Amino acid sequence: MACNEPSYWTLRRRAKDKVDQQLRTIQTTAWGEELGCMHSDNTCQCQTEDEDTFMDCVSHIDENEGVNMASALDDSESDTESESDPTSLEDDLATWATEQKITHVALNALLDILRQHSLNLPKDSRTLLGTMRLNPEIQVKAGGQHYHFGLLKSITEVLHQNIDILSSIHTLELQASIDGLPLFKSSATQFWPILGTLQNIRQEEPVTIGLFCGTCKPTSLTEYLEDFIAEVNELANGFEFEGVRLTLHLSSMVCDAPARAFLKNVKGHTGYHGCEKCTEDGVYLENRMTFPRSDLPRRTNESFRNKTDSDHHRGISPLEETSLDMVSGFPLDYMHLVCLGVMRRLLHLWLKLGPLTCRLSGFHINTLSERLVNARRYVPMEFARKPRALREIDRWKATEFRQFLLYTGPVMMKDLLTTEVYKNFMLLFVGIFILCNNSFIEDYGDYANEMLVLFVNHFGQLYGPQFLSYNAHSLVHLADDAKKHGILDNFSAFKYENHLNKIKRLLRKPTCPLSQIIKRFSEMRRSGKKTQKTRPHLLKKQHVNGPLPASFHEATQYKELRTSPYTLKLDQANSHVYIGGKASKLQNIISFKDEVYVAYSTFNNQESFFDYPLPSSTLGIHLVGDLSTTVEFCTFEEIENKIFLIPYQHHFVAIPLLHTN
Repeated sequence: MACNEPSYWTLRRRAKDKVDQQLRTIQTTAWGEELGCMHSDNTCQCQTEDEDTFMDCVSHIDENEGVNMASALDDSESDTESESDPTSLEDDLATWATEQKITHVALNALLDILRQHSLNLPKDSRTLLGTMRLNPEIQVKAGGQHYHFGLLKSITEVLHQNIDILSSIHTLELQASIDGLPLFKSSATQFWPILGTLQNIRQEEPVTIGLFCGTCKPTSLTEYLEDFIAEVNELANGFEFEGVRLTLHLSSMVCDAPARAFLKNVKGHTGYHGCEKCTEDGVYLENRMTFPRSDLPRRTNESFRNKTDSDHHRGISPLEETSLDMVSGFPLDYMHLVCLGVMRRLLHLWLKLGPLTCRLSGFHINTLSERLVNARRYVPMEFARKPRALREIDRWKATEFRQFLLYTGPVMMKDLLTTEVYKNFMLLFVGIFILCNNSFIEDYGDYANEMLVLFVNHFGQLYGPQFLSYNAHSLVHLADDAKKHGILDNFSAFKYENHLNKIKRLLRKPTCPLSQIIKRFSEMRRSGKKTQKTRPHLLKKQHVNGPLPASFHEATQYKELRTSPYTLKLDQANSHVYIGGKASKLQNIISFKDEVYVAYSTFNNQESFFDYPLPSSTLGIHLVGDLSTTVEFCTFEEIENKIFLIPYQHHFVAIPLLHTN
């Protein structure tokens, strides 16, 4: 997803402005009795008796164009993202240094400069940041070093952020994730973090519960998980938090296939009994393990714990000591399974690996690459990456394969693939699209399962049984996991992979990586961001170009509206929405009398883009054209969804966004 945070240089400029303003405030305070407060049109009024002078002065520095709905009504230009509670210069500096990953050496130099200007600041950056001074209690076990941050300690801040709804929640549903993280290209050193999120309350990003560091994965699963399992079982018996009685339930573990096999202590995905969901015996074909059948009995938590299929198990998993369902509690992660697995395999089959009847010609490959590159200007800002040419496919990330599968692929491949190959691809698209959509998964979940089973069976006939590997076979079980855990993004590894990258970027040198992370986390707790409560809509970039309703005499007009799920702009990529079930283009964003309105025009021609395996209009996907010249108006709340408008021949295909910030 697109990152809307200010750049490093913007934050650095703001910090410098705050420091300069503080210096001016201190000088004014010292000389105020003799000289009086200096006033001008360009500076804030100084009131020495007011403790909030500094925050009043800098409240106009951040995000100079942003106004929320309430302030827009008063024609105010104050920043809606500024904190309502004043913070000290030390807090601001600590937060800035932590967020921008400023080294201790650089921060010490800055503190020396500031202290020369009579600012009462610590001499050492470690004092300012609250760096842990004592050596952390690192345990040596499982073939490496391990530090347990603590499950309850890790989620305490999340619980405080949701304190107003805890009384209505009796059980916290914990989702954990474990995966390996290589640290350096020239070394085998790696992290194996235990991450977690609470599924039934709001949580912005995962927390780190434990962290293992070694030159290989933990050699003893029991030692690696013992602290985590002990605390899970303890909290499952109940605990008090701010006067509220709560229990915790470990509901799921999100991992890739090798990590799931490691944690469950079962045969890997390349083994004959490697399927985690059914009892199918694999078939070794053309140097790979395949799973050609999809109708065999499913595994259950009871059969797993009883070791009914002894060939599937390597031993007892320590996670069996918890209440976790050992089958459905390990859902198939569609980031690895579908995006990096099946979708990447399909593209390689079309390019060079598949039968000649299924491959794209050189001309078609160049055409597809041109279409992908030309579509870059139509990609909404919610997508972190723009489409790239096929020559870079080996460098594509999981989000790029997801974008191709759910948005650009069905449009751009329609006249390039043969009818049979395209219809097979559409079975996969429809099945995954439904399972990713909150609006359809309940009513169409069984239908999505039928589409994926049909895709797998047809896939084997089309490309050959040797390609029915673990990833392709596991698609027949994906809908069952979605029934239990909700849409695929609820149990995907995307958020955990992002968090792993953040952990890796905290390292500053190759020595003592575990101690470095522990100290960085202590600094982040000291200078952590204040609770980010739900903010009102943010209106930006004021203009006077219209159009406006005749009765809106004193309305204020804007070019940008930022909301929690998405951002709307008056440009090519971010101005298309569904209003009243019709694809529309925004012409203006208006603030008037405590309401936000939009001016829009609808597309006159709207029809289904495809008919197989079902009409695309059922999924909210339309082929649109002929934008009306008539301008209509409605409130912002009447917008149903933002859409990705993809060019197709002389028209466009409108696809509702499934993945928003």
